[in-house]
Amino acid sequence: MNKPAIFFVAVMLLFAGVLVLFKVGHWIDAADPNHQSEENEIVDFVPEIKPADYELGEDEPWITDFQLVDQTGGEFESKALRDKVWVASFFFASCPSTCVQQNQEMQSLHKVWARKGVKFISISCDADNDTPAVLNSYAKKFTSDNENWKFLTGNSQYINRIGSDKFLLSVGPQTHAESFCAVDKWGNVRGAFNWHDVEAMEELNKLLVALLLEEEEPVDVVADRERLEKQIAEFVKQQQTDTVTEPSRDE
Repeated sequence: MNKPAIFFVAVMLLFAGVLVLFKVGHWIDAADPNHQSEENEIVDFVPEIKPADYELGEDEPWITDFQLVDQTGGEFESKALRDKVWVASFFFASCPSTCVQQNQEMQSLHKVWARKGVKFISISCDADNDTPAVLNSYAKKFTSDNENWKFLTGNSQYINRIGSDKFLLSVGPQTHAESFCAVDKWGNVRGAFNWHDVEAMEELNKLLVALLLEEEEPVDVVADRERLEKQIAEFVKQQQTDTVTEPSRDE
């Protein structure tokens, strides 16, 4: 083969190699749920839902499913996570240290588990200050994945009730448990894990594996849920009875 032909073949091979690298990079980016190109980044923030429209939960004597607003200003419903495994936590954006460390720990979980289908939600316990716009800016410190990791806000009292009713955690203004709660595909809270505790985090990772593999709601979990539903029904009935028997102020 003469020199011009050799040079031509070499150039073509080089071009083919660059093309392959470009394609592989494109495939990796497309498969990575955390990847977001610059052209897809949120530049302007226009919230869809205003504080006046926040869910108050006044008609719900006990909160099992809830509705909040995410960092994009869109409506979030926990019912949408049915058939999904998810991890929930409470925080507030102005917390200078602990909440940052907590969300860095959540970030580590997200990097491993989001691509396996696990969803993440971080609920603000300083909802009066943590507007969707504030959370939009705050979330960017940890992720560009607005689909799989939601930073949520809403009515403060409603969020306090979400903590106590749904997750059995104490939540108040800028006050929250330092726990990650694992929720199964049927909406059952299956465990709360202190993110400071290395062994607890190992247990959380093991539980996430088990929850992803579950195809049916475990019998013991069904029994626990039915027992809780019965207790809630009795609680609601008692509340209704107390309301009926309560004397009016005019008497």
